[in-house]
Amino acid sequence: MSARKKPKLLYLMAVVAVVGSVLLAHELGRLNGGYSYLDQRREREELTAAIAERDQTVEGLRRQVAILETSQEIDQETYALVEQNLDELQAQIQAQEEELAFYRGIISPEDGAAGLRVQSLEMRPTDAARGYLLHLVLVQAVTHDRRVSGTVSFDITGSLDGEPVQLSLGDVVAGDADGALVYAFRYFQDLQRPLVLPDGFEPDEVVMQIRPREPSGQALEQSFEWSAVAG
Repeated sequence: MSARKKPKLLYLMAVVAVVGSVLLAHELGRLNGGYSYLDQRREREELTAAIAERDQTVEGLRRQVAILETSQEIDQETYALVEQNLDELQAQIQAQEEELAFYRGIISPEDGAAGLRVQSLEMRPTDAARGYLLHLVLVQAVTHDRRVSGTVSFDITGSLDGEPVQLSLGDVVAGDADGALVYAFRYFQDLQRPLVLPDGFEPDEVVMQIRPREPSGQALEQSFEWSAVAG
């Protein structure tokens, strides 16, 4: 194949890869929206195969770029454009793989344990003075035949003017936001609440309590070091 035809081949392969990436994103959107196939092994395997195919396409494109580096007939502008497209596509695929890993954790977590669990807890700094956005993700792993519901409460322990202090979520919630966190979901739920810490307060630990409304539900309590959850 001549060096003149190689750029055209690269663009054709890139189009195929991008289309495949878009299709994969569409499947992720279906999963995020309704989870109609969460319990269907065949479709999970198809998603995994789609990721592998995208990775192979990207690797093939990178090999072609490496070959073209030795060619004197391709201009630097064309090469730079192809390389940029490849980097962007790789970033998209990585993001999709991370999202799929999240859903696989709901379907079949590594420990195999079923039930309500904390997927992640973050305290993200905001533009407000001493402001944070509490970001909690709850999941129901393995079994999804019924919705779970309940409340989540938080206590933040630390010190204020050298004295030990324990603040509830209601003490630090920003503005008119409700201090209570209520969940109701089948697969997962993303909960957020803006917080503002008092001046002089130095947080050390976050203690979270989850109280299910179902009689068969088991209350959960977890502690997190502030330094581990604060961004």
